Amino acid sequence: MTLRQKRVNSYIMKIVPEIIEKEVNDPRLGLVTITSVDSSSDLKHATVYFTVHGGEKSGKSNSDVLNHASGFIQHELARRIKMKNTPKLTFKFSPVTEKIQKIEELLKNEREETN
Repeated sequence: MTLRQKRVNSYIMKIVPEIIEKEVNDPRLGLVTITSVDSSSDLKHATVYFTVHGGEKSGKSNSDVLNHASGFIQHELARRIKMKNTPKLTFKFSPVTEKIQKIEELLKNEREETN
């Protein structure tokens, strides 16, 4: 990953949550947390990974809402980032928190068994 990609990813990670929170007014949208951004080498596409409170079912519905609003979010991003081309955004649900909770639960059970 180039320095430019890292910089663009960090800008996207900083600005997109602000846009979602303040500008996207959709009642179906839950509390979304952006976990990471992965942009292509030519910076024409970016995948935004997020997690949401409510599990995988809620994540899928929020993914649909965000992908539906991706054109608007990309337009707002273009207004805030001075780039020749703004990356086309795709949102994907990343169940990171649930995996962390499962791992912690397994570790806790392992500790209890050894004691």
